[in-house]
Amino acid sequence: MENMQRNQEDGSNQHLSYSPTPRRSSSNKPRRSKSERGKRNITKNNGSKKVLPELTIDLFELIAKRLDVVGFCAFGAVCKSWLEICDRIKEDFLESQAPMAVLTSSHAERTCYLFDMAKGTTKEVTLPNNLVGKFYVGCSGGYLIIENINRQISLVNPLTRHRLKCQAPPFTSRGRTFHDHIIFASTLSCKSYVVVAICNNKREFQVFHSRNGQWSSGYFYGASWVDITVFNDQVYVVTKEAQLAKLKVRTTGSSTLIEMRNTPNVNSEDLKFVVSDNQLLMVDFVPEKHLNIYKIDFDAMEWVKLDKLGEQSLFLGGKWGSAIRKPDRWGGQTNCVYHLQTESAMCNIYSMEAKLISNFPLVENSTTSEWLAHGWYHPHQCIKVDNLTED
Repeated sequence: MENMQRNQEDGSNQHLSYSPTPRRSSSNKPRRSKSERGKRNITKNNGSKKVLPELTIDLFELIAKRLDVVGFCAFGAVCKSWLEICDRIKEDFLESQAPMAVLTSSHAERTCYLFDMAKGTTKEVTLPNNLVGKFYVGCSGGYLIIENINRQISLVNPLTRHRLKCQAPPFTSRGRTFHDHIIFASTLSCKSYVVVAICNNKREFQVFHSRNGQWSSGYFYGASWVDITVFNDQVYVVTKEAQLAKLKVRTTGSSTLIEMRNTPNVNSEDLKFVVSDNQLLMVDFVPEKHLNIYKIDFDAMEWVKLDKLGEQSLFLGGKWGSAIRKPDRWGGQTNCVYHLQTESAMCNIYSMEAKLISNFPLVENSTTSEWLAHGWYHPHQCIKVDNLTED
């Protein structure tokens, strides 16, 4: 089994970072006084010089806020003072980053498309050559998680093109994906990362730790696991009957059912975890039928039904990437559901009563090709990566 390894051609950092890089000072140039720093001279046509005033902090912040995630990280890496600006506006910047719908076309096998919900534009991303015959299995930590017909799992950041790859766990069979869910997260030490893969057919889950380059296995019984997430440094799964369990990812692999009061009476393959600030939500949504949102109260160990989202909206549809965000930051609707149609290039907006409000296309001339909507990609996760404890 090949160990997960970094693709050296795509960079050496696992995640985006805006730590400043020290600059070398030139001994040939005299050091400017504090009053002169931040100013520069320009020469007019008549040979005289004019001193330009330094930019204000407010203007620097405005510039940084207008960048995309990659540009924001590059901005913070310039110098210490720019890093301080990024740290100061980081949370506000991340909140303003709109989700992107992940689409593929039958006419472009090596390409996926990211539709920006804020700008209404589509970004084309070309994937590596060996991802032909690929399956999109998940999205977490700023990476698309992809499996190809050769049983290889790859994690690709579509914005930076950085890539992590590994062979699939042993239970995978050639030509078909047995992975129902795969997630990726860093450990709290930031010295290693973890990949968790679930196979419902065999009631098996496997965990890869980069620190030792090995997979470990665990088994479960009963109903299928329909979703998986990282919350408060732990990995949680939920069954189609709303049974909650916690995975221990450091050892050979085990799961522990969590007893909760007021468990919803459901039996659905479409239950979705949604992480909201310091809350873990579960959503049961069927368009034009019902929308049920439950908060998992770990203090009272019970499920609590929610009726309103306030300034927030849900982003559902596809197979992964469900989220709750504040779309008014980019001109979207609040207290509603944005839902991707899987076998089309459309996004529907539903009310809290699960009734259709409106819809809009994600690509132009969608009839010229077969389109699939796989789920949601969240640019802010490139910086704000989920962490795991070491159990």
